[in-house]
Amino acid sequence: MKKNRAYLGFITPGFILYTLFMIIPIVFAMYYSFFEWNGIGPMKFIGLGNFQKLLGGGRMSRIFFNALGNNIKYLICVLLIITPLQIFFAYVLFIKIKGHRYIQFMLFLPYVISTSIVGFFALMVFNPNIGLLNSILVKLGLEKSAWLGNPNLSFKLFVIVVIWACIGNGMMIFNANMKEIDESILEASIIDGCNEHQKFFRVVLPQLHSSISTVVTLSTIYALTMFDIPFMLGGVQGGVNNSIDFVNMVFYRYAFGGTYFGETSLGFGSSISVTMFLIILCISLITRLVLRRHEKEA
Repeated sequence: MKKNRAYLGFITPGFILYTLFMIIPIVFAMYYSFFEWNGIGPMKFIGLGNFQKLLGGGRMSRIFFNALGNNIKYLICVLLIITPLQIFFAYVLFIKIKGHRYIQFMLFLPYVISTSIVGFFALMVFNPNIGLLNSILVKLGLEKSAWLGNPNLSFKLFVIVVIWACIGNGMMIFNANMKEIDESILEASIIDGCNEHQKFFRVVLPQLHSSISTVVTLSTIYALTMFDIPFMLGGVQGGVNNSIDFVNMVFYRYAFGGTYFGETSLGFGSSISVTMFLIILCISLITRLVLRRHEKEA
């Protein structure tokens, strides 16, 4: 019996910590979302009032859905641009082309430095006054650009920065999965006359189901909880015309920033967090079901 229950000693510490720092805060957030409360004074029960303000079509609703739309747009970029690039560069490292170690270093570098430094580098490039790009344009005799100050460019530039900042993590997961592929399978494909293009799409890619599922799930959650990089690039208001505003930034402003009609409201902020928790849960479950079904069909 003791041997059968030995695993409890390994599970219990992690379970306790997860409960204290994840489960209990979620329960309290759900509780606070039904109250009007600034975090210090008395709590006033208002039922679904916070959710009505958030989703009912008023000013707060427009701000929330604009930010949620940016989260969804970024999620689409993750699925259609960033994840394929991660797979591509993972294969580049796997076949060890000339200069692959330099490529690995440059792409994985942002992952081992803090996000604030990545954001600082981006600001030094796109700053309208002292930025590198505008300095080059001036030397070429061209007009300066506002870059991040241009609402038509800011989201595109944000995606470019995120591609460099986030490509390394998924790339290394895919690369590790590729290294687990049986060497005899790869050798057999070469003997059968497969070129690199055919070997990648017909041999390597079908073996990446588990890592694709992991990376897409984690990237989906990250895309829907984005905060740090847009905060660095556009400030707490999410850039000009809220062009790079995200839901976590809206939560920060109205729960801690005192911009909820001039006051801090942890109750309203909790309603934002609960709404996003349900959205993330639903999208993550749908993603897992789609990936699992695709894996079974393959």
